[in-house]
Amino acid sequence: MNIKTKIKNDMWRFNYILPFVKKYQFDEGGKSSVVKHILKTYMEIKPIHGKGKRTVGLDTKELLSRVDISFDVNSRFVYFIDTKKTIAVPGNILSNFTLDYDKIVHGSFMDLATKAQGTDEYGMEAKLVIDGINILVKRIIDAIPLSQLSEELKEKHTEYFERILFAKAEHFEEALQRILFFNQIMWQTRHRLNGLGRLDKMLADLYQKDIDTDILTEEKACELVYDFLNQLSKYASYKSDALEGDIGQIIILGGNQPNGKYFCNGLTEIFLKEQANLKKPDPKTFLRVGKNMPDSLLKLAVSCLTAKTGSPLFSNDEVVIPVLKGFGMPNEDAYSYCVSACWEPYIVGKSLDQNNIMVFDYFKALDAVLNNGVEYRSIEELVESYIKENGKCFKEFLQSVDEMKWAKDPLVSIFMDGCAEKRKDVSEGAAKYNNYGITTVALSNVVDSLFNIKKLVFKDKKYSLAEMNKARVENFDSAPEMFIEVTSLKKSYGHDIAEVEALVNRITSSIASIAKSYHNALGGTVKFGLSSPGYNILSKRMSADFSGRKNGKPYNTHISCTDAGYTEIVGFAGKLEYSDQRFNGNVIDFFMTESLIDENTGKFVLFMKGAIASGFFQMQMNLIDSKTLIDAKAHPEKYKGLIVRVWGFSAYFNELPESYKDLLIERALAAEKVA
Repeated sequence: MNIKTKIKNDMWRFNYILPFVKKYQFDEGGKSSVVKHILKTYMEIKPIHGKGKRTVGLDTKELLSRVDISFDVNSRFVYFIDTKKTIAVPGNILSNFTLDYDKIVHGSFMDLATKAQGTDEYGMEAKLVIDGINILVKRIIDAIPLSQLSEELKEKHTEYFERILFAKAEHFEEALQRILFFNQIMWQTRHRLNGLGRLDKMLADLYQKDIDTDILTEEKACELVYDFLNQLSKYASYKSDALEGDIGQIIILGGNQPNGKYFCNGLTEIFLKEQANLKKPDPKTFLRVGKNMPDSLLKLAVSCLTAKTGSPLFSNDEVVIPVLKGFGMPNEDAYSYCVSACWEPYIVGKSLDQNNIMVFDYFKALDAVLNNGVEYRSIEELVESYIKENGKCFKEFLQSVDEMKWAKDPLVSIFMDGCAEKRKDVSEGAAKYNNYGITTVALSNVVDSLFNIKKLVFKDKKYSLAEMNKARVENFDSAPEMFIEVTSLKKSYGHDIAEVEALVNRITSSIASIAKSYHNALGGTVKFGLSSPGYNILSKRMSADFSGRKNGKPYNTHISCTDAGYTEIVGFAGKLEYSDQRFNGNVIDFFMTESLIDENTGKFVLFMKGAIASGFFQMQMNLIDSKTLIDAKAHPEKYKGLIVRVWGFSAYFNELPESYKDLLIERALAAEKVA
């Protein structure tokens, strides 16, 4: 059991500092620097707890009774987080999560509360949380007249907060305020990586009603959405899991419908535009794309990329929805999918699913096989041995997943279908879906290594496998000419070659079959994807491979390739299998220059339409050139607002560790050579 799991499970009185422990992986100042951050956090942030026997509900009530209330006179909304107070609870607090905000937009919180309350343990914990929320609302109402807000805002806020728990929202602005209110409670209670859901669909009726009755204009709606997004961008240091952009406030837009039509509306465009105008790494947008989407929307989405915030990320409904249905989800759920903090499909209001709990390393098994002293007679023997060892590693990995314990969560349980009916907390398996999601790294490095071994050992017979492995273990220091030769070979992974695609699918199918037979304590299974934040973290402890990577250097990123063009990578991704368990995020990761899109917008839209048809799963892009990145590294003072896509989130370039800056520069240079 690793130390973070140990702290979460057993040392729960201190688990509120874990996000700052997690930041160690990005902190290149050494362990002493991390310790300083932890101590600073421990001194500044205090967990609040109620009197008597401690429960999550009691602590939540006490916390909401004591948080400091503040108002932003420059905003139309009330949104605050007391960054000095939080809670500490036994076990892992749910994260990578989206609250079902539709329930409080088109219904009332007290309707949910009535269903949840009772004399049993579940009902009493729910009541404590409900009491806490009632207290917070009353405190806000009492504080409004004493604030520096304008009289107009005082009147509006008082009206909205007097209704916020007892009736459905009547207006677009009111609905946005409700979402912000419950969102801040989620953050305050230390739920991390909070998504927002399908806001264009959720708010469509209220938006249109206000437009039709002249309460709202499109211009005013744009102002409100910008303000809404700007409020969510506040408290970044408190919210972030690692870097400032790693906050997970993702907004889902657009999407295919069961009738074959594509859903989008005016709000889809507004959220895309205003996120681009905000020019901050978070919140971020996620656009579900499909073959029947309007060309105008796709063109707008492409143009929004030039804001260089890393948004939107594209998700291909032509692939994702059939995969979800194949996994066993009914139409209603598959077509309504959102994602967790980054790109992992997730069903709001029905899922406990924790989609980023651990990272699996494909290279660990190859390292073991290469070091076992066997001189394989063929590449097929080596591949077979690798797949067997990788399966063994994966089974051991899943055992460590089972060590995690989940905290009781009466707040989320109130919003979760099934909890009130079963009188069970969401942590006890009351939700419809109770799956775990893991991410994976180094598949690209493994595939490239195997094909390079095939050429140099079994085809050209230039080296023995023992010779190559000895050089690898020694980081190629004893055989620099071999390293030059390896790095000069064309990459395999990412190229639209049947043999390569077959090997990738063979490897992923082998662990998919293991994952399929796995059942966690809550009755769910485990799903995995080919994208992960761990490519620059897990690699630090691993030896060199035969893809051209030396000791400790980063693994290859997501579904990408340094010597393949955009069309070929898309073709490659379209041939991969995402069925069974393989859908926990599979992202093509491009680097391209802004001028490439500006000068070829029409062609790029056609490329995107072709890519959708070819069958990629998801796609994200960095629109930046190597010259800018190199200059930004040398002169950070000139690029304070420079944002780059890191993995499932964007971050300010200046805040990245040096190793990440170097990797981004290397990838940009490689992409420019191919282009």
